[in-house]
Amino acid sequence: MAILGSGCTLSPSTPSTLRVPPAALDGIRGIGRVQAEAIRENEDNGNRQIDNLLVIDVGATSGREALDKAADLLAARKWVIVAENRPTIVSMDSADWQETHLVLRPFRAYYLEDHPEVLKKMKEASVKEESLVYLEVFEVAL
Repeated sequence: MAILGSGCTLSPSTPSTLRVPPAALDGIRGIGRVQAEAIRENEDNGNRQIDNLLVIDVGATSGREALDKAADLLAARKWVIVAENRPTIVSMDSADWQETHLVLRPFRAYYLEDHPEVLKKMKEASVKEESLVYLEVFEVAL
């Protein structure tokens, strides 16, 4: 049984799946050219957490510029900065999807070491790392 509604809290005994809404992902993908995507799944006490991992080319000339540009583009899409330690990381919450959060970083290959097929695809595409950002997008239960 799924309980839908803003602000609803599931009891610990009710199995659930936390997944980012497709519309939220579409908005994030719109900040540049998606170079790679993967998912990471975790399960705890019957509850599943599905995180989306994205690598997006935002057309920057350095990791710092890529981070700043991506954060600005996301802010224009109603994402709000909740924590930052520039030039390495920015955490944002969605104003449209209250339970959706993301962590934004300049791309580093080791972020995807658990997804070698994604890294291989990127290497074959000869992408310029300095223009890329890495995003982890996830849902949290309120």
